[in-house]
Amino acid sequence: MKGDFRRYLAAKESVDDRAFAPGVRRLVRSDLAGRPDGLRLLDAGTGTGSFLRRLLAWDVPDLAYVAVDADGVNLDLARERVAATAPAAGYAVDSIDSEGDGDGDHEADFDFAVPGETVGSLSLRGENAIDVRFVRGDALDAADAGGWDFVVAQAFVDLLDPAGVDRLLDGLAPGGRFYFPITFDGGTAFAPPHDADDAVLSAYHATMDGGDRLGSRAGRVLERRLDARGIDYVAADADWSVRPVDGGDGPAGRRDYPADEAYFLRVLVDTVADAVGVRVDEGRRRRWHRARRRELDARRLSYTARNRDVTGVV
Repeated sequence: MKGDFRRYLAAKESVDDRAFAPGVRRLVRSDLAGRPDGLRLLDAGTGTGSFLRRLLAWDVPDLAYVAVDADGVNLDLARERVAATAPAAGYAVDSIDSEGDGDGDHEADFDFAVPGETVGSLSLRGENAIDVRFVRGDALDAADAGGWDFVVAQAFVDLLDPAGVDRLLDGLAPGGRFYFPITFDGGTAFAPPHDADDAVLSAYHATMDGGDRLGSRAGRVLERRLDARGIDYVAADADWSVRPVDGGDGPAGRRDYPADEAYFLRVLVDTVADAVGVRVDEGRRRRWHRARRRELDARRLSYTARNRDVTGVV
């Protein structure tokens, strides 16, 4: 990934918000609201905590929330951003950081062990209680601990091989729910058209294939895996779509991209151009890259990518 990865993660949140399949999300929210207190939730590959911040607006039972990521800086940002967001959602916050320092005296209480290094925790108290532990480690090792009532893995499953998917599913307790939103499923497209699009985008998708990963068609590979295991699930398109709009965040009177989505798009264009370096004729690749950067600067570039939101119960 080219550019500032954490700025990219923040910039894509508004893109994700438009993409989530509403029917799938309603099903997940309804299920969570109806579950008893004491729920154990694993957030695999939590990044900067975007799912947890959205969850604060949901009706949920008392729960123990374990956020796992390999990057400790991501987790520090996740803890800080959740602590900053929670009061507006009606939660009082006690925050403990990686040094054991905090804003209060109530450390989140967990009665089960999770592999990895705990780098911070939050105790959130409102109409319900959410205890959060931020763990630096391997999300699949955390899944292996077992007994999870809910596993969420956003924009994460396409990085796994089938055995990794099985580990996430096998970590669920009987009746537990999984939710895999924004699972990439190919179909990358830019507009206006460019004569090198087919060569560049085919080569880009090819960089994700090979080996054991679910690859550029991860969404449909995942669904075949669930079919083979006899797991009932619901899935729907959750496509990314970015384009300049009237009244964007640029100078008055100019079409622009919402929020920080120009940066999101810049990272994607640069990443695609970089990834296909040895697979596409260099002159053609450079011409495509320059054209896309000019179109982006002129606020004329649009982008779509196909994703799938998938949820089910084991």
